[in-house]
Formats: sequence, structure tokens, C-alpha cells
Amino acid sequence: MDTRIYRLKKWTNYFFWYQYRCFEIKDMWLHYYWDTDDIGRVIRGSMSLHNVTASRINSTTLHLSNRNVTYYLKSDSERDMQDFIRALQEMDVFVFDT
Repeated sequence: MDTRIYRLKKWTNYFFWYQYRCFEIKDMWLHYYWDTDDIGRVIRGSMSLHNVTASRINSTTLHLSNRNVTYYLKSDSERDMQDFIRALQEMDVFVFDT
């Protein structure tokens, strides 16, 4: 299966707010890394894409959640987010509009 890398902002905390992270969609998993140097070495977090709930907040903001993990993601452009959403949909993730 193809591996895809996306650069999005992930909510970290109230001190740092959103920080850029690299996201990899691979084998029904979403992994994130702090930067491209981590890819293939240190996974900073993972989410199974089985039974995930995806809610599009607006054209550049997405909320992903399953029973264990929740990610709030932002992109710099509508196109970047649409590319990411399209990849999720190819994994049979249904994206709701809120």
C-alpha cells in the first residue's frame, strides 16, 4: 500500500497551540512525526483509521477521533486539507461537515 506524507498543524496544548507535524497514512493507520527527519525512525503518535470519526470544521480544519485518540488538525490551504481528506476517504473514512 502507498505511504503518503502530509504536513499539517496539530493542536498540541494551550502554551504552543498548533505546531507543524508530518502525518503518514499507511496500512489504515495515521502516524505523526515532529518533522521529516523522524519519518521511519520515531513515531510520535498513531491513530487507527478503523472506526475513526472525521469532522470538517471549516475548509482548513479537521477533527479526527476514535475511542482512544483525538487530533485537531489545520492546514495552510484548502487544497492541502482537501488532499488529506481525499486520502482519508480512500481509506473508507467518512468525513462529516459541521
